[in-house]
Amino acid sequence: MNRRITGLLEGAIFTSLVFLMGSTLSAQDQQKPNIIFIVTDDHGYNDLEATDLRDEVDLPNIHRLSTQGALMTQAYCTAPQCVPSRAGIVSGRYQQKFKLERNGEGPLPSETKSIASRLKTFGYRTGHVGKWHLDPNRKTTGWLKGKGYKKITNATEADLAAYKPQSFGYDEYAEGVSSSYWSNFDVKGKPFKPTTVNYRKYQKGQHKKKYRLQIQTELALNFINRGLDDSDPFFLYLAYYGPHSPLDAPESLTTQVLSVEELEKRGFDNTKKSYANKNYARPYTEAEVRQQGLALLKGIDNGVGKIYELLKEKQALENTIIIFMSDNGAPIGVKAWDGSLNTPWYGSKGIIFEGGSRIPFIVHWPGVVPPQLYSRGVSTLDAGAMAVAAAGGFPEKDPLLDGVDLIPFLKGDVQGDPHQYLYQRYANTASVVSGQYKFMRHQNGEELLFDVSMGKPGAYDPKKDFHEAINLIDVKPERAKELRSALLKWTSALPIPERTDGYHDSLVEFGEKRWNLRKK
Repeated sequence: MNRRITGLLEGAIFTSLVFLMGSTLSAQDQQKPNIIFIVTDDHGYNDLEATDLRDEVDLPNIHRLSTQGALMTQAYCTAPQCVPSRAGIVSGRYQQKFKLERNGEGPLPSETKSIASRLKTFGYRTGHVGKWHLDPNRKTTGWLKGKGYKKITNATEADLAAYKPQSFGYDEYAEGVSSSYWSNFDVKGKPFKPTTVNYRKYQKGQHKKKYRLQIQTELALNFINRGLDDSDPFFLYLAYYGPHSPLDAPESLTTQVLSVEELEKRGFDNTKKSYANKNYARPYTEAEVRQQGLALLKGIDNGVGKIYELLKEKQALENTIIIFMSDNGAPIGVKAWDGSLNTPWYGSKGIIFEGGSRIPFIVHWPGVVPPQLYSRGVSTLDAGAMAVAAAGGFPEKDPLLDGVDLIPFLKGDVQGDPHQYLYQRYANTASVVSGQYKFMRHQNGEELLFDVSMGKPGAYDPKKDFHEAINLIDVKPERAKELRSALLKWTSALPIPERTDGYHDSLVEFGEKRWNLRKK
């Protein structure tokens, strides 16, 4: 299913036609582009067709985006967990700078200037659909204590509303992950005052059989369709709730991916139902969990296809930027696996080895961004910078934006690395990436240096591409010194200079047990 070469040829032909069409547009037609962020949830690096090492992924619509646009092969989130990574995406800023580094440390500070609020100043109509996860909840114990609430159910409606999408620049919103959405419009476009809509009961239950990804797609399509009929450009932040658990994909999706029997032939165990927790519809075998993950991704891909076709039908593809990205890598533990894979990288959600921090990332803008594999280091923060620049702003002059406008780099107008350094800090571990090297430091003093380069995204060779299995800290002392200095400078400027809490007492012991981490 890895059709990367064929896809690139098709993408090049498509883009050439769009460039020719674009040259005939009048100045009046050269309007500000629409902008769509599509964010998947706990989606591993392996699970795009171009990076699929096991020939298990069939996502033709997302694949179309990657072959017609730029597929980033070294893209990073800002944290390997949902709340902090999404805070970075929404704000365009390293969330560590406003003390939001892990789940439970929210909500998003009410004074945060979002990408949506910036785009509104340029005349954009803004919308949010799907997972928000940046408002107070039962885990934000610090906020609850500060407000004097014992439980989240004690919080007033006004206090909660201050942290919902409408308070961060979104004109329209349908915030939710399953069947209930805090909304001011419905799947048919009907506007109303903000309220919770339960689609299992709404309109006499006519939507109750719709799966969560279908509801999110319909809400997004409605917003986009109305936006295309408007004279103003639009910005949509579509946050799909998948492949994140619950693993309850309907048969209509599981029948569109590899069968459990086929996955068993590929090495997934189908004898022991060892995967079971409250977020699974039932106990699963390894093969069944993998099928669930593929099915959830298939549901997202189906939605991406409908969005693409609507833009094509309305002749808006060349005037719409689609940025597709994951919030972080996939969890892979028995109690948390969502069926997605981070192969070939080590680690997972919850730790900043590449498996938790290197993500799928695509920029699709026909006629502007040529089809390409882009191998230099980039960040989810760059999505916001690209959006602001496309709207007519200057992200490089905004002190509260940490991303870089990648479009000049993708067009070939600017050479070199967009970032000298890319940073992460999560709990008691921090890292910095520069080019092919990644330096990690644990609060206990452990230091690791890795070569995380890879020639081709779908051609990993385990016999020579050791990645984070070989610690080069003693082999390249000068490189380690440079990166140590850069990381220390960055972490020292953060509101909380050093963290002592974390899931792992030792990075070395963790790596030794999981994948034979060793020194060269």
